[in-house]
Amino acid sequence: MNASNGQLSNTAVCGSQRGASETTNTYSCSVAIAQEKIKLLYPVDQQAKFFDLQAEADLLLKQLQALKQQRTEQPVSPVS
Repeated sequence: MNASNGQLSNTAVCGSQRGASETTNTYSCSVAIAQEKIKLLYPVDQQAKFFDLQAEADLLLKQLQALKQQRTEQPVSPVS
């Protein structure tokens, strides 16, 4: 965070992320920045609600991606 104006620094929040795909890094960085903003702007009880909803959304997204992966791996049978 920039001490002079209270703004978040992308470098301070995200740091140097290596070893994962660029898309994953971008998403992780965006999430980290959003979480830091939430912590600065909202009371603790609202933060908890937000983070619970965020975790649930992430879980649902992973389930959806797994279903899509399964569908693309299944062979398509010809319709007669």
